[in-house]
Amino acid sequence: MRRQDVQLLALARQGDHDALCEVGKRYLLGHQGFSQYTDLGLKYLTHPSLVTSERSAVIVAEALPLGELVRRDMLIVLASAANAGSAPACLKLGVWRSLTQHDEEQALELWRQAASYGCEAASFALSAFEGSDERRLMAALSTLVGRADVAAGNTVAYALSLATRAEDVALVVHLLDFAVTLSLERTAQLCEVVCESLAFLQRNRVSLPALDSVRLHSMLEDCVRRRNAEAALLLGRAYCGIDTAFAQSSSLVPKRNLRGGTALLLRAADAGLGEAWLLLYRVHADGQGSVANPQAAIFFLEKAAASGNANAQRQLGAMILKSAIDIAEFELGLHWMSQAAGQGDSIAMSLLQSFVLPVQGSDEDAQRVIDSLVRVDPWAAHRLRISRHFGLTKTEATCVDVVSGVRSWGLVVSSDAADHRLRSRFCRAIPALQNRFLENLRESAEFFRLAGEGAVHSNVDRRQRVKKLNYRLDRSDVNESMFFAQVQTATLASLRQGSSWAHGVRQTLHTAIAI
Repeated sequence: MRRQDVQLLALARQGDHDALCEVGKRYLLGHQGFSQYTDLGLKYLTHPSLVTSERSAVIVAEALPLGELVRRDMLIVLASAANAGSAPACLKLGVWRSLTQHDEEQALELWRQAASYGCEAASFALSAFEGSDERRLMAALSTLVGRADVAAGNTVAYALSLATRAEDVALVVHLLDFAVTLSLERTAQLCEVVCESLAFLQRNRVSLPALDSVRLHSMLEDCVRRRNAEAALLLGRAYCGIDTAFAQSSSLVPKRNLRGGTALLLRAADAGLGEAWLLLYRVHADGQGSVANPQAAIFFLEKAAASGNANAQRQLGAMILKSAIDIAEFELGLHWMSQAAGQGDSIAMSLLQSFVLPVQGSDEDAQRVIDSLVRVDPWAAHRLRISRHFGLTKTEATCVDVVSGVRSWGLVVSSDAADHRLRSRFCRAIPALQNRFLENLRESAEFFRLAGEGAVHSNVDRRQRVKKLNYRLDRSDVNESMFFAQVQTATLASLRQGSSWAHGVRQTLHTAIAI
């Protein structure tokens, strides 16, 4: 290194402002005996003593491409340089504002300022804007795409990535138009960001204006080749003829290809995207499709439910409950239906409510009775609370074995009474409609477990329990309809046979199962 360069570095280390700026500039540009070293150059130019220096801001803004400035979060430096009168800074900041602001006037004002400083690129952009009848901003940006200092591809990619992570739907739609329409270099970064933003729009059910389908398809294909699961999911559903929220399937792929689409969906499913399992179910459950397979369809639906997809959980639960003929099938169906309801599925919750028989009176009055009984007869308090929360009949509330009946989703009521006929009428699965009901049920189960109480083993025991409950209700001066469901035998029987239950909720059930 030349002697004068060594002296310049020494001055810079001592904090000399001019030396800091000069050394930083030489490292950024890689000239006058200095190798190009961007990080080191910025270290000199962002020295604490230069925090208010317009000169250092101008050097940084003019030396680095816009994409690099954005990546390094140096837009404040760019704005400072533009205010200091730097034409390149005004041009770059105008490009950024045109991409990220819905008010195009901000970008135009910066380009006018750059043009007044003699920037030809800004003049060309303004001429293109004024000479276009429609999509004027797109025409202006098209004149700047090839400029290295703008780095349009990287800049658009960074802007789109930031908007997607911020979940700014309007800005994502705005930027996707630029990303697909402008003649940008199709880099891996740009393709991945476009795919990420499309997946974001799909999850939020946002539509898009018509875009260049050929370019969009090629970007997604590029991502698929790099094993991007989201791209495989989007293209897979399009090949299977399933529209996305943002575009019709025919606009994403040249023609339908069920086998190719299925292969892509399988790739997405194996990568952990649960929605792909549900789409595979739809494709294989379609009796008219070339890949129709009922057995495979059920397998895919089960995989989708197991992955946590609420729609799949609701559909699987509804299908199981519709044809259930024994308590084990009811338990499995309610398990999946409760999983869906737990994720906020209103249809699943509506179907769960149909399994809980109604009781009378207000919750406040019932709670006051229970609170008063806890002190004198906790056994009766626990029985009555369970009965009200789960809509039990008096016989069910008396005989239910709470300890063995607790499930993760609710309660299974079954009698072990000596009378076999009575036991055959007893089996019923009932979901917990609120989390606190389930918490209270577990508390009651622990109480009965510690008390050593299990199933009823004789009709004598059952009659004694009934007598005890009647005594407590009489002392509380409460009508038993507040705690016990009053229904006809036929209504109760319909909840123990899937086909009978399905008939009573057929409209809701049809919606729940619909593909």
